[in-house]
Parts: sequence; structure tokens; C-alpha cells
Amino acid sequence: MSKNKSTGAGAVMTQRPLGKRIMDNWQLYAMLAVPIVLTIVYKYIPMYGIQIAFRDYKASRGFTGSEWVGFEWFLRFFSAPTFWRMIRNTVLLSLFSLLWSFPIPIILALMLNQMRFHRFKRITQTVLYAPHFISTMVICGMIRIFLSPSGGLINLIAGTSIDFLTESAAFRTIYIASRI
Repeated sequence: MSKNKSTGAGAVMTQRPLGKRIMDNWQLYAMLAVPIVLTIVYKYIPMYGIQIAFRDYKASRGFTGSEWVGFEWFLRFFSAPTFWRMIRNTVLLSLFSLLWSFPIPIILALMLNQMRFHRFKRITQTVLYAPHFISTMVICGMIRIFLSPSGGLINLIAGTSIDFLTESAAFRTIYIASRI
């Protein structure tokens, strides 16, 4: 609230002290403190770690003990002979992931929604959603077992003995399929 004091030609605004206004609305400031603290903890404090990119980082020496090298790692990356291949692979993985990882789960969910056998529907949903609750390392081990050249599920079904994990041409398919 502000008070108007008439001084002839114009009115001058006087405000209450900041401390008084904060005390009157302390509940609002308390609610505002939660997102501010979360932003600082999860957005600003981790920025301290960005300096690893500009140092010859050694874990035993920590951030401040490691030698500052500036843009050396960036120059090395951009001048690498495989730079354009890495950029191309990254863009292709992103595009293919977006292209396949977005519509397939939606189509699968719509198909499951139309199932008449509720027991089979529930079992299928559980099996399909279970990997979200399993460790990434366990999932990687399962993919390795499924794609094994000697006794892997895919090779048994196809009747071949191809080591898919050593085929560079199969990497994108395996990566995107494992995400789906």
C-alpha cells in the first residue's frame, strides 16, 4: 500500500519500508524460496563443473589443482579427422530417435488399448514397461545376451550366428531399438 500526499501541483508517492512489506507477505516469499533454492542447487552450482572442459582434469588433483589448458580440448575435437563423421552420426541418431522413438510407443499404446483379453493386455504392459525399472547395466547385459552370436535369441530365430554388436552398420538400429 502506498499513501498519496498532496503537495499542490503533483502527488508524491511514499512507500512503506521493504522490511515491513516482506513481513506482511512472508508466506509468498517463503513459497518463492523453494523454486529459487532448487534453481540454485540444480542449475547454478553444477556450472562450477563446466571448467573441466578447460582443464587437463585429474580427479586426484580436483578442479583447482588440475592444469588450465583453455580451448585445447575444443581445438583438438574440431580439428580431428573424424569430426564431421561424429557430427553426422550424432545428428542422424537424434533424427532417427525422434522419428522412431516418438510414434512407435504411441502406436503400441493404442494397439494395447484395443485388446479384448485384459489379462494378456496387463501382462504385455508389464513386460513392456519393466525395463524402465531395471538398471541400465542390466538392460545392456540383456541386449548383449539377445544379440550374442552363439545362442542369442535374435540369432536363434534368424538361424544365423552374426555378432551384431561388432557390426558398425547395426549400431544405429540397436541403439534406437533399445531406447524404444
